[in-house]
Order: sequence, then C-alpha cells, then structure tokens
Amino acid sequence: MKLKNKKSYKVRKNITLSKEAEEKLKELAKLENKSQSQIVEELIENVYKEIEKKKKLEALKRIKERRKYFKGIDPNITIQKIKEQMGSEL
Repeated sequence: MKLKNKKSYKVRKNITLSKEAEEKLKELAKLENKSQSQIVEELIENVYKEIEKKKKLEALKRIKERRKYFKGIDPNITIQKIKEQMGSEL
C-alpha cells in the first residue's frame, strides 16, 4: 500500500526520557498548545535543518578553498569549445 502524503502517516515510537525532560516536554506542549508529539517532531525538524545548513556551509567552504585550482578558466566555455581547442592542438 503506497501512501501519497507521508506527513499524514504516523509511526508510534516508544522512547524513554529523564523526568526533567518529560516535565519540560509537557510544559512546552502546554505553552505552545500542541501535543507532545508535535513538539518532538518540530524539535527534530529544527535540529535536522540546522545540520543540513551546516553541511551546505561546509560544502561551500570546500568549494571556496578549491577555487584556486580553477583560476583563469573561462566560466562560459563549453565542453564543445574545449574539444575543438584540444582537436586543434593535436
């Protein structure tokens, strides 16, 4: 059976929390007027977004560090043009 909307599909998880975490979760849910499950889902999503943002920033940093290897290369040159230039040099 395929589900069209994954967000509407829920999975039951059995987790354990410290008493302190449980109290904070209950308080957050009450303050936000949301279920505890909604709070947990939002927290997971927010942490995941931060991790994805860090990955993208790290990738950008690597690109910037490697840009010296591409200095002097025309960004508008096509593969076809490179092939033509290589063919004329042979």
